[in-house]
Amino acid sequence: MISLFYAGAIGTIAIVLAFFTVRQRLKTQISLGSGDSEELLSTQRAHGNFLEYALVFLALSFSLEIIGNIPDLAIVIFGDIFLLGRIFHIYTLVGKGNIIFRQMGILLSWTIILIQSIWAMIISGQWLLENNIGLNL
Repeated sequence: MISLFYAGAIGTIAIVLAFFTVRQRLKTQISLGSGDSEELLSTQRAHGNFLEYALVFLALSFSLEIIGNIPDLAIVIFGDIFLLGRIFHIYTLVGKGNIIFRQMGILLSWTIILIQSIWAMIISGQWLLENNIGLNL
């Protein structure tokens, strides 16, 4: 159920970013692509980049919570840090924030996804060894 909260938060942010993209399209009168508009390109990439990372995060989060049965606190920490990282990244691309926020956002997002990935491989690796080879760890 914790991952469901983050799915809702991510969905809300995705819709807000879609609205920003449409607003930029109307402002620039560019219906496809980004033309010569750096503002539109930046808004498009903020939206696309957010979704690219969010899908991986959510797949790992739901899997670790339900199948991996990891502590609830870990899911909350991962979710909070991931959202913070994505908000930093969005702030730089859409809000014209300092590049350091984008770098921090990328670092936080990558770190969380990497930790989730390693934890998922450890859990599934143990299960695979026990159930396919008969090796109990």
